[in-house]
Amino acid sequence: MQRTPAIYGAPPKVLGTIEFDTSEMMFWLYCSVKLPGNYSFTIPDNLKKFAELLVRVRDDAIQVRDWNDSYVYLSAKTLYVSPGNPGNRLGWHSDGFLTNDLNYIWSDRNPTLFCEPGVRLHFAADHTEALEEMNVLGELWRDVGKANTYPEKTLLRLDQTVLHAVNPEVTPGVRTFLKVSISDKPYALKGNSINHALNHPAPVEDRQVERNCPRGIAA
Repeated sequence: MQRTPAIYGAPPKVLGTIEFDTSEMMFWLYCSVKLPGNYSFTIPDNLKKFAELLVRVRDDAIQVRDWNDSYVYLSAKTLYVSPGNPGNRLGWHSDGFLTNDLNYIWSDRNPTLFCEPGVRLHFAADHTEALEEMNVLGELWRDVGKANTYPEKTLLRLDQTVLHAVNPEVTPGVRTFLKVSISDKPYALKGNSINHALNHPAPVEDRQVERNCPRGIAA
C-alpha cells in the first residue's frame, strides 16, 4: 500500500478575528468568486457582506501561491445546528488531501476541532483508506481530551497537512460557518452554488456517499 509523506498533523495558521453580519439564513456551497486570469473578485449581492473576508484571504494567499491563476470559492452557511446535525459533515479529514489547495475557515460558534499531536504523520495515499485512518486517530485524540480549538470568529488557514473535524457536541442554535477555497483546478461537483456573473466550467460530477474531493474524481 502506498503511503503519503509524513506531513499531517500541523496546526492551522491563525489570521486574527473578524466580525460579520450573520443575521440572514443561507446555504452557499463552493460559489465561484474568482477565475484564473483575474486579480479581483466577482461577488453575488447576498455575499458582498463577506468582502472583507475575501480581501484578508487574498492578502495572505498571495504570499504563498500564484493568486492570478487560481480559482477561488466561497462557502457560507448560516443554519440551525444541533447534536447529530452540526452543519458540516461529521468525521476527521484533511481539506485538499493530496493537493496544494488552501482553505480558510471562520465560524461564530462550535469551533472546529483540530488534531495537533506534535509530530507529523503519514496516511494511506488513497482517499477512502486515508479518511478511515484519520477518523480513527482523530476520535482517539478527542476521546482523551486533546483535540484543540481556536476562539470563535477566528480566521484560520488550512492546507492539506491540517487534520480537523466539526465538533459533534454542539449546543442547539444558529451557527455561521464560512470557508474560502483556493485551487489551481476548477471544482467539479454538481450541487455547488452558481455565480451567474462568472463563466465557470459547469460542474459535471455527481456527489459520492463518502466525503467528496471538491475537484472531483477526475482531478
